[in-house]
Amino acid sequence: MKRRCAPPLFIRYDDWPALIGGHVQIRKHGEPVRTGIVDHAMADSSTLWLRSSGVQPRRAFVRKEGYEVWISPRDLQFRTNPTANVNI
Repeated sequence: MKRRCAPPLFIRYDDWPALIGGHVQIRKHGEPVRTGIVDHAMADSSTLWLRSSGVQPRRAFVRKEGYEVWISPRDLQFRTNPTANVNI
């Protein structure tokens, strides 16, 4: 019997503006830092802002500082502008 690989829980996504309004996970050095809804992103994908949530204020994450954005494949399929910038 062939063993089927489970789909990844999250995939890295590099086109940050396409994720505005989407639920994502922010990672740094492979470790989760925060999850939330993307409020805004720079057109060049250099900076992304997550909405405030409860006691957590709105926060910016800068790619040059080592932050990456990850999204579940299920959530990605509902984005209006998915591109080929997916890295598994």
